[in-house]
Amino acid sequence: MMFLIVFGSLVAAMAIASTGNIRTAAMHLHVMRAMSAAETGLTVAEQRLMEACNRFVVSNSDIDAAFTTALWTGDGAALGDYTVLPPASGYSEASEPAGIAEALVNRHNADLNIVTGAEFIDTAFVGSAPAGTDDSVFSLTDWVYTPAVAIESGQGGGALPPVFQIRYAPLADGEHIRVIVDGFVFDYGRANEPIRRTISRDYRIVKRVNHAIISPSRIMIGKNVRIVGDLGAAYEDITFSNGDPLVLRSDFAGLDEVLDAKLADFFAGVDSNDVDGDNRLRFGHPIESGGIPGNDTDYDSDGDADFAFADVTGDGYVDELDIFILHYDANGDGRVTLSSALIEGTPAGAVGATPEFVDEDGNPIDDDLALMIDSGTPDRNVNGVWGWNDLNQDGRYQPADEPPLDYDDQTSSYPDVELGWRDGYIDKLDLYSKVAGRLMFRVSSNAWEAEQGDINPKLRGPIRPDEGFSPLQFEATTTMLPDLTADSFANTANALTLAADGDDFWTQVATQLGTDVASLQTWTSADNPPGADAPNFTAVWADNDLDGIPDNAADAYFEKSPFNSPAYADWYYRPVFRRFIFRDVVIPMGLNALFEDCQFIGVTFVQAYTDNTHPHWTNYGKMIMDDNLGYPVPAFERTAYGDDPDEDPADVIGAPMLPDSARPPEQILEKAVSPLDKADVLVSEIAGYDPASYDALPNPLVINGKRVVDTKAYSNNLRFHDCLFVGSIVSESPDNYTQVRNKLQFTGATRFLQEHPDDPESILLNPDPEDLEEIAKSSMMLPNYSVDIGSFNSPPEQDVQLRGAIIAGVLDVRGNASIRGALLLTFRPVYGEGPLVDINGTPIGNPAGFNASIGYFGPEDGDYESLDPESLPLVDGVRIVGWDLDGDGLADLGPDEEPTAEQLANGAVAVPWNGYGFVELTYDPDMTLPDGLPLPLQISPEPGSYMEGHQ
Repeated sequence: MMFLIVFGSLVAAMAIASTGNIRTAAMHLHVMRAMSAAETGLTVAEQRLMEACNRFVVSNSDIDAAFTTALWTGDGAALGDYTVLPPASGYSEASEPAGIAEALVNRHNADLNIVTGAEFIDTAFVGSAPAGTDDSVFSLTDWVYTPAVAIESGQGGGALPPVFQIRYAPLADGEHIRVIVDGFVFDYGRANEPIRRTISRDYRIVKRVNHAIISPSRIMIGKNVRIVGDLGAAYEDITFSNGDPLVLRSDFAGLDEVLDAKLADFFAGVDSNDVDGDNRLRFGHPIESGGIPGNDTDYDSDGDADFAFADVTGDGYVDELDIFILHYDANGDGRVTLSSALIEGTPAGAVGATPEFVDEDGNPIDDDLALMIDSGTPDRNVNGVWGWNDLNQDGRYQPADEPPLDYDDQTSSYPDVELGWRDGYIDKLDLYSKVAGRLMFRVSSNAWEAEQGDINPKLRGPIRPDEGFSPLQFEATTTMLPDLTADSFANTANALTLAADGDDFWTQVATQLGTDVASLQTWTSADNPPGADAPNFTAVWADNDLDGIPDNAADAYFEKSPFNSPAYADWYYRPVFRRFIFRDVVIPMGLNALFEDCQFIGVTFVQAYTDNTHPHWTNYGKMIMDDNLGYPVPAFERTAYGDDPDEDPADVIGAPMLPDSARPPEQILEKAVSPLDKADVLVSEIAGYDPASYDALPNPLVINGKRVVDTKAYSNNLRFHDCLFVGSIVSESPDNYTQVRNKLQFTGATRFLQEHPDDPESILLNPDPEDLEEIAKSSMMLPNYSVDIGSFNSPPEQDVQLRGAIIAGVLDVRGNASIRGALLLTFRPVYGEGPLVDINGTPIGNPAGFNASIGYFGPEDGDYESLDPESLPLVDGVRIVGWDLDGDGLADLGPDEEPTAEQLANGAVAVPWNGYGFVELTYDPDMTLPDGLPLPLQISPEPGSYMEGHQ
């Protein structure tokens, strides 16, 4: 009997416990259903808020509290230039919303699965905050309330399905919107109340460009170039030769002949089986896996299969990095050890790892490529801290001497290094991709392929878009891929221009030289102050004798433009400024200078004459080298007329061609021997001139009442070498893009910062505080200018660093460069317009010849100013760019030209190719954009703002 009682008690206890467990489990299930409903609502709310913001295309980029409030409430007067787009979801609305709150109301009122009753509202509306709301946290007005939405079908018997309900609450700071979502479950509750769970997250309305590059001209991404961010190729003239909107070159092709053979088989599989265009082949995919080459090929002819194609990085794909690692990984540890020089001070060096990315003699194969991959994605743990303590201020990381900034005190380690950053290996931790983003095109894929053939061979390298996005997007709208023009940045350019309010340029020069401005006109090297650190000025004197060259031509400095280009367009006499410090300076029109080791503090404004539409703008003032004289002379010979008594001023053409102020005796006529315009033909010569030929000559160029025969004086072609910009450089926007006359080159270790690296507290060496807001919007605003970062055989020590929105007409980057921000290019080449039309208005040239080249390309690719390194000849086993005849280290003969015996006897030497260097362009979503660029608004979740429970 006792046992029956005990067992009965146990059974009863177990039954009670089981019932409790069942009830608890059931309750937990219902709670989780309510939480799931709330989470679904939060996802919907985020999408709805993004869609509502996307409808508002604004030009203003300062999205502060006042502007956010105006956007939310619909205060159009405070928004400046803006456009409201139709709803992307396609729903109908009674009227265009005035603000984002109204747009949300319209969107939610288009929902069909509304749940009414149970004290739920029937329609969305804008109203006041609930009673008792804390006004230190929330705004008390302009909340958006929405109806409840069912996430399942009805339960039957009148029971309500699970629902979510969204509220959009502007916060008191004016800059954030808190999305509050309630999830309800009705089939289980207490006291006739449903189970309810509440979650929330804060969002900020932002304006972002979303691309690492946007260009209306072609984009070419070369070897040893890595892009983090989307690429926006808006080029559309695909009918022309080399008319591909985008070209991507592999980083691994050309390293080794055997590796090239492996890559060729892999590329064939990509071309035939890659279904999504990411240049990777997925294991296990029914189509893509069929393109993975077999592993039974003996590529190196050693009698064994190479097993060349496997997912060594463990990401589920085979790509070029996997093939590269398997090719060079000698010890089979799934990674490639870098050269001895690169592993010094790294974890690889600490364990004595044997270098693998070296040739049979132990020499590095491509240290630039190795550095690009091993140092890519520096913030490996994504905590917002990366980089190193640059003790020697050279911009380069020395692992043995310079500690990384991200240090974990608890583990006494450097987290980014632990995750593979500069650890001395190339492996899966480096998260390599050619483009960490997506490729966006204005053209359709069918049109592109119809004109230029198969797209796949034009785009090499792994493409890793953000989750949920396709690698390639064709026929992108202007909302997705905005049109950029020079006018897009007029407001910011004007604001920056006004900030260049320092002393006159020549006054700053004279002050630092300890002289007066007048003395600079005939300055000589002997006049410079002594000392290796003193400022130094090399002058270019005026052309007082009208022979087309400066009066000190024999002593003046001159160079090709583009600098060090094998296919240069012109020669320039340049005044040279060394070791000057300029502050908020205006570089005068026509200076055409070289700045070496100079500092530019604040805003630097480059002047140029904007009405540069004359058809001979790039011909006026053009020069060629006179080998006998040893310096450049005018390409078009001219003689003076009107300076002799027997030369009749009346024989010079008059109005309307030339005003009296542009004729003798007010201005001596510089008459071209071979006429370029009608003023080069005297009145007495017109009768003997072929009428059609004379009519074909353009009118002379007259500026400010004077005839102009040298437009270099009205443009600015500048080069900055080893310079430091603490602030921004900005220019006027010429009407026409003239890639020779208005051009800026940045070479050597040129850097752009917003704080002086050595004296961050110095008033004199940092921008004026009131200018910082505008400076933050762009470190380089040069619309319709041609900009070169680096040169055509950039030295290994080059290290150009740029930050923020980089704006130019067309921009090329070569050698070593780091850009964190975005490249926003403005020049759209149009056949028959601008530089693509002759003096008679006849269309000429090829729009594809104007391109943004990031890395090295050659003429066969459409980069007519450069040479493809792969085509360079070998001299004593070394690729050369040409022959140096005068000892300056630059090529005077091209790579395919042979020096004569006399030139060799006089010391001609081969100029070696310096290597690719590497370029990393990283999109910065937090950069401040310039005003004037119309873009749709977006939202950004505030980190750490997610909360559960009532607020």
